[in-house]
Amino acid sequence: MTLSRSLRSIIAAITMIFPHAALADYCDGGDHILQATTTEVSCLTLDDLREIGMTTVNTSTIWTEGVHEFKGVLLRDLLDHLDAEGSEIEATAINDYAITIPITDAVAGGPIIAYEMDGATMTRRQKGPLWVIYPFDSSSKYRTETVYSRSIWQLNRMVVRD
Repeated sequence: MTLSRSLRSIIAAITMIFPHAALADYCDGGDHILQATTTEVSCLTLDDLREIGMTTVNTSTIWTEGVHEFKGVLLRDLLDHLDAEGSEIEATAINDYAITIPITDAVAGGPIIAYEMDGATMTRRQKGPLWVIYPFDSSSKYRTETVYSRSIWQLNRMVVRD
């Protein structure tokens, strides 16, 4: 479905004001796995995320056993692709759990929006289809309760705010 630029802008504005409203599920249906709202609403598929660029993070997590290989798009690259400007991201999961991630976390070598673990796409049971993964093993700054709380799984919506 193609919407006019002005209608997409109106939907984005309403979604930013009321992120849990029915319009927050604008991308339901089809192959879309992530709704990203900046000044417009973008509905992204797994292929779209792969085209933005793939980054690999090998790390352990507090929710899994051992070190795993996560593949996904670097959060910074996703925000650049969306021309997103703001100070924070409200990230929301399929079950409506929401967390705020500061834009300052979106750096080279920082978190990825993971869609694969150990070479396989992640199912909901495996915390997928999308999971915000920080490179926990790379630095103690990523091993804090605050950062763990930002590692939202079953991610399906993001709203970039000022």
